[in-house]
Amino acid sequence: MTRVTGLLLLSLLLLTACAGTSDPRDLAIELRPDRPFEVMTPGQRYFTFTLEAPARVVLESQTFPGETGLVSPAGQLLDANGELVERDWTSGTDSNFRIERRLEAGTWYLRVTNPHARPSAFGFMDRDYRYSVLLRVERDS
Repeated sequence: MTRVTGLLLLSLLLLTACAGTSDPRDLAIELRPDRPFEVMTPGQRYFTFTLEAPARVVLESQTFPGETGLVSPAGQLLDANGELVERDWTSGTDSNFRIERRLEAGTWYLRVTNPHARPSAFGFMDRDYRYSVLLRVERDS
């Protein structure tokens, strides 16, 4: 019985080590220009998009009526290596994030968090945290 318990414990440790090394960008949601992606739950989200040529991009969140001030997504633009390029919290309409920047061709990531999302006293989220994320791309002429 002790040997079986030891093997089980070793297996669990190996699985835990493997699970802890994943990069959240591997599960990033693909953003498509001019097609908003709606988020309905709190927590950190990663998005990705690829530019075939240099372009000016606008990344912004949009909250829904009645949610302004309660839902306040913060955006962080990351390069292909996961390095922070730019961040914003409230410069968009109704205190949404808005990042406008000329970017080179390549793969880019957007990390979005909602710092106001907190579990209730019972450990559950007491409300939805609805917002959408939009990518606009303006190609160079």
